[in-house]
Amino acid sequence: MNSVQYEELCRHFLAQRVGLPVDKVPSMRIPNPKRGDLPQYSHQIDLYWETGDDVCSYLNIANAKWRGTAKVEQGDVLLVQQVKQDVSAHKAVMITNTEFTSGAEAAAKDKGIALHIVQPSFDASILDVKDRALIQSQIQELASSASQPVFQHRVVHKAFDLAVPTSPAGAPGQAVLSSCSTKVVTGYVNKAGGGYSHKGGSLGGGQVSGSGGGPVTKGGGGFRTK
Repeated sequence: MNSVQYEELCRHFLAQRVGLPVDKVPSMRIPNPKRGDLPQYSHQIDLYWETGDDVCSYLNIANAKWRGTAKVEQGDVLLVQQVKQDVSAHKAVMITNTEFTSGAEAAAKDKGIALHIVQPSFDASILDVKDRALIQSQIQELASSASQPVFQHRVVHKAFDLAVPTSPAGAPGQAVLSSCSTKVVTGYVNKAGGGYSHKGGSLGGGQVSGSGGGPVTKGGGGFRTK
């Protein structure tokens, strides 16, 4: 499985667990607040969803980080926290297929970042390698015919509740809401395009760059700003 396929699996996972259609968990860019004469830039959000009730609405973001064998480190969690703060998100989630270091877990508990391990429970070689819409369609088709969820999930730190009960009468892995209703509310507009499609490279590409002659840093997968 590659990082594009993994992001689509995590999109499916979140949609199931929070009780939203998969197209309501898009990827998007959110502009950073402009400050004086400083360069304008935006944050690339892997997974984004809005929820609410009759009193409040909530902005949620998630970083889907595919790793071979390496653990997610403290710096990765702190980057998610910084992006959460910059875009004024209420909740943030870090999802990986491996493990988290003790430093990453400590930072997540301090900053209120949820940590989840999500792994595919199927042979990813059946998926397309880069067409996001096709990959998501393939995952949905597989999930509809499978007797078990297409992912394995373990909670490391639940800074907020993703453990929505499974409906006894529903399909395997089908999420239902047990208390207040969830609805999509009007918020940011995806400047990068509709739905969860993306052009121009990986949405979780770990590149930070600044305009106006600032430093450029390139690293592993994660949020990207430019």
